[in-house]
Formats: sequence, C-alpha cells, structure tokens
Amino acid sequence: MNEITVEIQKLVNGGQGLGFYDGKPVFAWNVLPGETAVIRLTKKKENYFEGIAIRINDISPERVDPEEDHFLSCSPWQIMTFAHENYWKKEIAKETFKRISGIELPDFKIVYDQNLFGYRNKTEYGFCVDAGGNAISLALHKRGTTDLYPIDKCLLVKENINKAATNVLAWLNREKVGVRDLKSLILRENRRGLVVASLMVTNESFQLPRGAVCDDILTGFHLYFSNPLNHAPVPLKLPQSQGRNFITEEIEGKTFKCGPLSFFQVNTDIFAKTLSRIGAFVSDEEEIVDFYSGVGAIGITLGDKIRSGILVESDPEASSLAGENININELKNVTACGGSAEKMLSEIKKDKTIIFDPPRAGLHPKVVGKVLEILPRKIIYLSCDAATQTRDLKMLSEKYAITFCELYNFFPRTPHIESLLVLKSE
Repeated sequence: MNEITVEIQKLVNGGQGLGFYDGKPVFAWNVLPGETAVIRLTKKKENYFEGIAIRINDISPERVDPEEDHFLSCSPWQIMTFAHENYWKKEIAKETFKRISGIELPDFKIVYDQNLFGYRNKTEYGFCVDAGGNAISLALHKRGTTDLYPIDKCLLVKENINKAATNVLAWLNREKVGVRDLKSLILRENRRGLVVASLMVTNESFQLPRGAVCDDILTGFHLYFSNPLNHAPVPLKLPQSQGRNFITEEIEGKTFKCGPLSFFQVNTDIFAKTLSRIGAFVSDEEEIVDFYSGVGAIGITLGDKIRSGILVESDPEASSLAGENININELKNVTACGGSAEKMLSEIKKDKTIIFDPPRAGLHPKVVGKVLEILPRKIIYLSCDAATQTRDLKMLSEKYAITFCELYNFFPRTPHIESLLVLKSE
C-alpha cells in the first residue's frame, strides 16, 4: 500500500493536513481542510502515516496555484489564500496551547504585512548537478528527504541574494569546481541590498580558485570547512575569506553588526513591529535581562528607555558582536555577557524583567526552574515554536498568568508561527 485516499479535516502544528485512514492519523502535505486527496505515503509507522498529496478530488475554494515548482521544499503553504494562511496560524496556535498546556489563550491578533515573497534576508542553498548533468546547480531538499534537486532561485528571498547566488554559481562553474566538494551556500542581505556569502565545503584542503568573487552587491565571501558527516552547515575552519566579514542592519533606529552566520530575524519588517510591541511592555527605568540575545537586537532596541540591560548569549561570535553593537549605538547602560542561559541563572532576579527569545528547543529546564524559584515580576517570551513555548508555559503557569499574546507572520507561505507572550507573577 503506497497510495491511500483521505479526507482532510484540519491543518496541524508543523503545517501538514490531518486525516484518518483505518483509524490511523495521516499527516499530509499539499492538502487543505475539506479536500479529499490521494496521498502517496512517504512514511508508514505503527500508529500513523505521512505522505504527500498527488491528486485532489474535492478542491478547497481556498486553494490557489503555487508560485514555484519547488514550493513543497521552501514554502508548502503557497497553495492557499493569504487570509486562509493567517486564519490557520491562529487556529493552530490556539489548539497547540490548549492541547499541551490546557490553557486557553486570551484574545489575540496576528500581525502581518502583504509582502508574501522577497522577505527573507537570509537563505541557504545546496548544490547538485543540473538536469543536463553538465554543470553545478543551486539546489533545495525534496520535502521529507535528504535528496537535492536543482532550482534557479527561490522567490521567498530578497532579490540581491538570488543575484549574488547566481553570480557565485557561475563563477564556480567557470572554475570547474567539483560538486562533491560543496555542501551549501549561505547568503544574507541587509536593507540596503548588500550581501555577504558563506560557502561551506566538505574537502578540508579545498582552495578557492584565483580571482575576486566580491562585487557591488556581494561585499563579503567566506570559505568554511564543514564536517562532511554532518548534514548541518557547522563551520569548523575558515581557510579563506574575501571582503567584509559582517553585514550592517538598521532597525528601530539602531544599527546592528551581524556576522555571516550569526542569528538575526529573517523578516526585518515584521521584526520591527515585534520590537515595537515588546517596547510597549517595558517602562522607563526598568532593569532587563535579555536571554538568548544573539547580536543584541531586542535588548539594544530597548536601551534608550531602560535603566540597565544585560544581554546573555552562548554563541561566542554573536556575544562579541552584541558587545560591538552596544558600542556602535553608544549605550552605557547595556552589557553583553557570554555564556549559556542555564549558566547565567544568577541574573534572574525578582526585580528584573526577563526577556526570552530562545531557539526552537525552547527554554532550558534549569532556566524554568530558576524562574519559578525567584519569580521575576515580568517575563516577555518571544518564540519561534509554539509547541516548546507551550511546554514551557505549562510549567510557568504554576506562578504566572498570561497578560498579553500576539502572533507574528514572520514567514508567509510557510507554516511557521512566531508568538509573543507577556507573563506576570500572580
């Protein structure tokens, strides 16, 4: 049994449609609620199935034609109207919070704009041989696999990222670089259209061909050796580099220096709205601790109105850049501290406002435990994963109540949800 017919009931956290076959849940891509679809199974487990729809028998009125052939790889929600996308992001958030924590979210809205494409300021392309088998091509992974297939560009990313990627690709092909040596190309663009690129290679002795890669758009190009046994682009060495080793971004009146691989929100326009909202919950003369601070975007943006701020970040490069950004913005009341959140628990104090913006894994258990012990008066928690945020909220709700909730559509045409909670001790 490789194909089954399923009626789709709803969309679930993660972005797939949910239906049932012989009593087992079926999680499928390329489907919308109300549709009956023929699903080609990609995974058959004892308790559930996963797959991709290859034919729709009852088409939803909310379905639209995707803009890209490779939409399942980069943005699988291209198949629905934007209004339907925002509706389901709210519904999924409410259902996730209720299911995991038992908490009904207070009334909330979802913040978005109409830039459905060209909003990503950072992307990663893989490499594979093109359809003709004669040249290297940019590539993305097929949904649910490690297989790569060739693409020309992705519409989600900013224009100059695609221009720079195309130029780098042409240069690699002119120099007859072998695809086996290449892992990925990571590019970041700022609001002025300037790009830095990082080429990850799997051959430790790989050398860049002669000649400059940088131009008016591509201001920095960096070659990293990355472990070939690890699918993730983890840099181990930087054997060669050209041009700038950072990019500068301006947001909410502040300037931020960001490394080629440093974390920074990929949708700058929506992030600016988020920062403004966070600022509304921080009054003058407050002391804040910004955990998982990255290069300092949240804490530094608040710098002019707070009494003091501490930025806690475990990544050495990001923490160093946070210190530089404090100096760039001439803030005397904000300090950057290198170290993981779970090793900086002494900074959690009752009279401070604690800000969390963790990675998808959410808060470390020791951090949650310390918060429940000390009971800081206010917590501002921005999350990129509703499930882990809800898991943390379930524990924090012993002592804290939600006073504000808002969603942000940082990633249009994808199922990703960003959520902001403000919690106060009861």
